[in-house]
Amino acid sequence: MNIINRAFTKTEKILLLILLIVIIAASYYLFVSTPIEQGIDSAKQEQNALSTELDATQNKISRMQSMSDEINASKKAELSYLPSYNAGKQELDFLHETLNRTMDYNVRFTKLTREGDLIRREWEMGFTVPHFYEAEKIIEKLEGSEIRCLVDDMVVTPFQLGTNINNDAVTVKLTGTFYETMHDGVPDQELPEDSLKDVTEP
Repeated sequence: MNIINRAFTKTEKILLLILLIVIIAASYYLFVSTPIEQGIDSAKQEQNALSTELDATQNKISRMQSMSDEINASKKAELSYLPSYNAGKQELDFLHETLNRTMDYNVRFTKLTREGDLIRREWEMGFTVPHFYEAEKIIEKLEGSEIRCLVDDMVVTPFQLGTNINNDAVTVKLTGTFYETMHDGVPDQELPEDSLKDVTEP
């Protein structure tokens, strides 16, 4: 009984204090630190899984968009054709017909290039229409042409300073390209040199 009730020595008190610290540290590690670390690891794994899923979804969307673009390009190609060189008069007549209801216009061919059998005939135009939606109709007609035509660039400005571009007359400047083929085409003095000729020749 005296042994139980005796006072602890300084050394015993230090050992008991160390034991208590060890118990507290072990308890913290087992019941606090370990669950937190496990939760962090689980969150990281979930984040990685979500990132992988997101990347897969974005790749799928990108592929679908690419397929959609290819389908649209294919449909447009089916609706248009490449006329044989030289179709300049036919193309110019089409431009004049497209612009004949504008307030005023100008149009001209600017550059003619050849790559093998492919001919590019670039053009530029400017016109004024009473409303912007009429300019949109002209662009739609150009892009929907039976002759393969690509609108490259467009600048729209008010016809008069201080007017509203959506409700008042606008002036439009466009550049674009017609495409022709040398299949069944007849060379003439206007036909440029084949830019691929120097590449293919030894």
